Amino acid sequence: MEKSNTEVNAGKPFSGMRALVALAIGLILGCALAYFFKVLIDNSPAQIDLRKLRLFYLMVISSGGLSGFAIETMRQLQEEATDPMYRPKNPYRGRRRL
Repeated sequence: MEKSNTEVNAGKPFSGMRALVALAIGLILGCALAYFFKVLIDNSPAQIDLRKLRLFYLMVISSGGLSGFAIETMRQLQEEATDPMYRPKNPYRGRRRL
């Protein structure tokens, strides 16, 4: 029976700096989306409480940052995994066809 190697690959350590850069990019994209919503809401006839709007903008910005951080973290962890379950069976998966 084949023995599964579940140890982490030490050749490519987890890079916290890349995760923080992804967090910053996510925050920037969240700010852009929040600004778009701000312009859209300001030009609509709806009357919304300023406190609720600020909380909404905070939620949009923090969601952008958290999503960027989570995507980069999971990508790095998947690269490090030695479990064959994380290795794609199809070598052309994710590549464009010419």
